[in-house]
Amino acid sequence: MTSHTSILSVIDDSHLFRSLDPVGREKLLDAASVVHFGGGRVIVREGDLGCALFLVKEGRVRITMMIDGEIIELARLGRGGCFGEVAVLSQKPRTATVVADEDCTLLRFSREAVEDVLNEYPKVMQLLESLVQGRARDTIEKIMG
Repeated sequence: MTSHTSILSVIDDSHLFRSLDPVGREKLLDAASVVHFGGGRVIVREGDLGCALFLVKEGRVRITMMIDGEIIELARLGRGGCFGEVAVLSQKPRTATVVADEDCTLLRFSREAVEDVLNEYPKVMQLLESLVQGRARDTIEKIMG
């Protein structure tokens, strides 16, 4: 069972959400659902519609993209790492596939919950946009390199 305190600690550890005040963290906490994935399991698939952002509570995930029939690894994320932000912000299909490297516990936030936080806390929106831009640059480098 995942406790309120352990979920809140992941939110606090997240670069994206640590700027929230206590009220904002509690709102985000209330919106979180805890999901589990076994190692090797696909969490989200490139091309699928994305209606949620995820935050890694425990375990590690691997993010990949298919380019010209070849799987390119974009990143590996552990505790506090987030993914799914591009699809949530753009309301377009997922740009990458995310697979559990090992058994994982994730916090899932619906698009609506994320939008509520972004509307109330512009600094989080700035951080999220910065994260998206940084990941886009990293992806281009990996594709071109």
